[in-house]
Formats: sequence, structure tokens, C-alpha cells
Amino acid sequence: MKLKLILFLNFIFISFTSCSQEVNLLISDKQWKEDLIFLKEKVEKTFPSFQNSIHKNEFERIFNETLSSDIQTIEKRVYALQRVLNTLNDEGCNIPLFQEGLDLQVLPIKPYWFNDGMYILDASTDYREFIGKKITKINGFSLEEVFEKTNNYLNADNDYYRSYLFQVYGFMPSLLKTIGLSEFTDQVVLELNSEEQITMKAASISEYSKLDRKLPNDGYFNVKNKSYKGKNYWFELIPNTKTLFVQLQQIVNDKKDNSFSKFVDTIEKLINTNKAEKLIIDIRYGGGGNGFKLKGFTDLLKSSKNINQKGKLFVLTSKATRGTLLELASILNQNTKAILVGEPTAEGVNTVGDITYITLPNSGLKASLTHTFWATSWKQDNSTYLNPEIKVNYQYSDYKENIDTWLTAVENCKLNSDQQQIPKEIAKQLEGTYKINGRKIAINTQGEQLFLTMNRKMKSFFEIKTELYFQSEGIISTDIKNVYLKYINNNGKINLNSLVWKKLELEIQ
Repeated sequence: MKLKLILFLNFIFISFTSCSQEVNLLISDKQWKEDLIFLKEKVEKTFPSFQNSIHKNEFERIFNETLSSDIQTIEKRVYALQRVLNTLNDEGCNIPLFQEGLDLQVLPIKPYWFNDGMYILDASTDYREFIGKKITKINGFSLEEVFEKTNNYLNADNDYYRSYLFQVYGFMPSLLKTIGLSEFTDQVVLELNSEEQITMKAASISEYSKLDRKLPNDGYFNVKNKSYKGKNYWFELIPNTKTLFVQLQQIVNDKKDNSFSKFVDTIEKLINTNKAEKLIIDIRYGGGGNGFKLKGFTDLLKSSKNINQKGKLFVLTSKATRGTLLELASILNQNTKAILVGEPTAEGVNTVGDITYITLPNSGLKASLTHTFWATSWKQDNSTYLNPEIKVNYQYSDYKENIDTWLTAVENCKLNSDQQQIPKEIAKQLEGTYKINGRKIAINTQGEQLFLTMNRKMKSFFEIKTELYFQSEGIISTDIKNVYLKYINNNGKINLNSLVWKKLELEIQ
């Protein structure tokens, strides 16, 4: 079963009240180093293929550097552990900073980093007057300077998700002090709109968690002013259209409503009765769940002649799209004519997931480690994000005017119709079965279309079904961005040479 992160807040605010051991950070230097060694041993046993990992050398370098350092304060020890785990470049490997017993504080505001700057979207009662203000500096340093300094403590696959995490971590006084950007652990000086300074007092996580950014259609259908707060998945037809808006936040059965499979059945009925002729799948705000539950949904979309067409199926992504929902985006990208719209995702197409929590023996601190590798691409694919076909430029003015920039991009989408059918004399010779990396692929005709297909293996999410087109002599393009076949035409005899998969070139046998 695949259970990744659900929402960022659910992850970092996790409570360990059911655990018997209490956090005790007043430990000796010897005990602290024992905890550090214990963590290293657990990483070596738990993190998939650690000994062959590209991150192994950096992990050991930072571990040895930390082990030989004289780290005395509670905060610095916690962040030192965070930095060690950060070398794994995996968002699931970290020290949850808001676990019971740590009592680390954060400013009681919720900012968002738009394309044109970071703005405060919600704040506690004492600071509500600053909602809508642009943050230009933190303790006298630009956002970019602070972001660069905090990078070693933002456990993530890429900078897109780090910028998302920064919206919390960058406003934790204890972290700012640890990296040398503050003298205090209970306050932060913010410069607003490049002219106004305010000293804000930090608060408990319980105060912070009451705030809401109210991002576009996040658990709330703006068109009908209808709340879906707490729902794992929901859909609505956009009024006066046959466009079905589907939002997924985690692929876990809703306890009070239909199971996910019944939810998919209802979508299928809407499609088959022509009540839904266009589908927008919103996966901007989630990440967790069981990836195997997706198959019924992805099979439906792959086989639907009504929906699986260019311009009929859209997937909305953001810098917070990860886990099971990232897998969904990748599967649809490689098996349907879906158009991805939004921001580059929080993770790459081959992810490490399934979290286990360990308790350090002396301090009682909890650490999160991932233990299973899940692939939706070739093993050589080290990309750290999935790039949308249509990128959005989300600005504060859009937010203020209640404009969902992603939906606007879908509405304004203009299809590229220059794809050419493959000449029959070439198509006929391309048909057959081949091998890439030991995996069997097939090229065959379905109706008048030529497809490249590869079935998934047991306990795998990696499969391909993409239509082929004639791009130019020697090049056969696909529906997948930056993926194409190379062939050699030797006096009319066609021989497939390789599959170019984004930055990879894979030999075809």
C-alpha cells in the first residue's frame, strides 16, 4: 500500500501523543551523538538502495561533519538532524518540527509566494491589519537570501517544493537564529511593501494552524460558493457547460461518503451519458493516499473515447503536487492526451515513499523516513519534477480578484494541430515488439492510429500508451512532451534506433 504525505500541514504538524516515550532534549553530548549514530543506522537500513544512492556520499559527509561538531543548544541539535536528512533530497525524510515536546514557534501569519512576490494572506487577530501586505525582507535580508540560507533545512526533491516549505520554515525564529539571521527565538522583523517594518512575535503551532490561505478552489468550489472542506475528493459541473471539475486531495476512501471506486463510477456515468464532455482534474493541493486505487480511474480515462482527446482532459498541478497525486499526473501524462497545466511539481516521476517513523533512543525525538521506491518512469530518469505543458503565472492581483489562473489557462488553451499521420509504408514497418531496458514495448495499429504501449509490472505504476506521429524524417513524435522515437531509413527499410525520453536516450532492441 502506498501512503505518502497527505497535506503539508498534516505532515509537519503531526502529533505523537500515542507514543510512550517523551521528548527529552536535555541530554549529554554523548547521548546526542548516540542518537545521531542511531539515525544513520536506521537510514542505511530503511532508505531504498541507500548504499547505491547518489546521495550517499553527501549524507555521510554532513553526518561526519555534524558528529564532530560541538552542538549544545536544543534548537541547533534539532536542525542539525534536519540538515543530515536533507542530503537525501526526499521530502519524507525529516524531523517533524512541530511534534509534541519541541514547542518550536512560527509567526502567526500565512504568506504565499506568488510570481510577483510574497504576500500575507491570513494572520492572527493581532496582525490582521497586515493581510494583503507584501513581504520584502526578513530580519533585514531579502527573501532570496533567506531562502538560500534555509535551503539545507528544507527537505524536498526540488526548489519548487522548497519554496512552498519556505512559507512556513522561513518564518520560524529558531531556524533563522540557527542559520545566523537572527538573535532571537521568539520574534522576527518583517519589512513590508519596501517601506514599513514590523516586529512580529512568534506563536504556537496551534495558533498558526487556525489560519487559511484560501487559495483558488482549495476544498471550495468558488463558482457555486460551495465548501468541500475535509473531503478527500469531490466534483462539480461548471455551470452552463459540460465541463466536470474534479478535485483530488488524497486517494483515501472518505469515511462518510462514497468510496473512491464509487466516486470514479459516478464520473464514468457522467461521461457515458454525455453530461460531462470535458474533464479538469485538480491535484494542486494534495499528495497522499493509496496509488493502487488510481488504476480504475486511469483505466477509465485511457479508454474513454469522449474524454481522451486533446483539449478534453486537463490536469492542474502546482509546486505542492506530490506523492500519489504526482503519480496520477505522471500516469496520465504517459497514457492519455491529458494536458498538464500549472507549475512544475513538488517531486520527480520516480519517488521514494511510504513513511515509517523512528524514535531516537535518548532524546525521544521522532524522525520520518521513507522506505519504498515507486517508479512511473524509466529507472535512469532522475528528473526532480514534472513539467506542465502550459505554465501559469499566478500573481497576487489574480488572488485578490478571485481569479483561478489555472482555469483561465484551460479556457484560453489553443490546440496545436500540426501533428502528422505516419506514412503507411513507415507505420507498417514500425509495428512489432521491442525491448528497452529489458521491458517489452509494442507498436501497433488501433483503428487508423499507431500507438506505442508498455504494460505495467506487478506492484508498479510505470506504463505507457501514447499515440505516434510523423515529425520529420527519422523522428516519430508522441503525445508525451519531449519524448520521441528515432529511426533509420536505409533505402526504404525502417529500423528503430532509440527512444528519446526527455533528457535520456534509450537503446531499442
